[in-house]
Amino acid sequence: MKARPQLSVLFPRHRRRGSVILFVLGVILLTAFLLTRLIDRAGGELLAETKAASRTALRDEAYSALEVTLAVLADASANDNGLHAPQQGWDNPLDYAGYEPPAGFDIAVTFEDETGKLPLASTTEAVLQHYFETIGSTTSEAEQLTDVLLAWTKADYLPRTSEADPQTYENAPLPYAPPHRPFHTFEELRAVAVARDLFFDADGRWNELGGKFRADVSLQTFTSVNVNTARPSVLVALGLDPTHAIALAEELTPVPDPVHDPKYYHSIAEAAGVHGAELTQAGLGADVQCLRIFVTVRQGARVFTLEAVVQPGSASATGAAPAAPTAPAPDANATPATPVDPRTLTRKSIDYPFRILEIRETDGPAH
Repeated sequence: MKARPQLSVLFPRHRRRGSVILFVLGVILLTAFLLTRLIDRAGGELLAETKAASRTALRDEAYSALEVTLAVLADASANDNGLHAPQQGWDNPLDYAGYEPPAGFDIAVTFEDETGKLPLASTTEAVLQHYFETIGSTTSEAEQLTDVLLAWTKADYLPRTSEADPQTYENAPLPYAPPHRPFHTFEELRAVAVARDLFFDADGRWNELGGKFRADVSLQTFTSVNVNTARPSVLVALGLDPTHAIALAEELTPVPDPVHDPKYYHSIAEAAGVHGAELTQAGLGADVQCLRIFVTVRQGARVFTLEAVVQPGSASATGAAPAAPTAPAPDANATPATPVDPRTLTRKSIDYPFRILEIRETDGPAH
């Protein structure tokens, strides 16, 4: 009978050792793959948490700088009987307050006076049409633009051209209707007939005429245009002679001059005393009624921008301050009145000097 071969012959030791090595290598490869996936995932989560923490730090610094800026504006207003122009000294509010950002942070504050522009919601038809002609539109284009804008924003306005007729929008591929309210954003102009053709190029970008309109017109509501910050095109639209408007704007343009103080007017009467009575008839004033503030914070490559629109006045106010009541004639027999604090402050209220009308946060520089 033939002898059975030994196991050591069928399965040599070196073969078993090779199988063990392959198994170990497989386990190492699998472990390395799992560790790599774990590290990638943990790295992504750590990066996201770091980015969020960095944004939070930038945001905190932006709001701190905004509060400092508002305090400077309140101080300048109290010292000079109102806000009139950055030439009062609040053009560099952080320097004014001696504020130094933390190490590694760079903070810049800039302003845009909305009241140096035409308030679209309250500008008359004649002024609006004259403005379009001033910035380069033909008479026909100015009439059409004025017509469609008023038809879009006012319910009681009767359109004069076919472009402003509601059927223009009702017959669109996706029908819609004019909202009969002030514009919320300039991007809304893309939906307005005529305006979308004259303000945008073939690729949908703002063209030169549209850029001038955005720079000269405000969507905020106020009662008069600030003569201290108005552009020449705005002054001409309000009725000033072009040469006079340019001279007035140049006179009030801030320039570094160590000899003379920056020029600005405290009232329209003061400006009219220098430039003529026509200023008092043009819907001009000399106060900042609505101010846009840009706070840009940088930390390395990270940028955060805070944009706020504020209105001077108590946060609880809903409009212009009421006129002071006329005091009655004193009565010799009357009992003296007990002094009363006109402000009723509680633990949850604050006598804040500004109303914040709009606020926007952007990761990156403002546009």
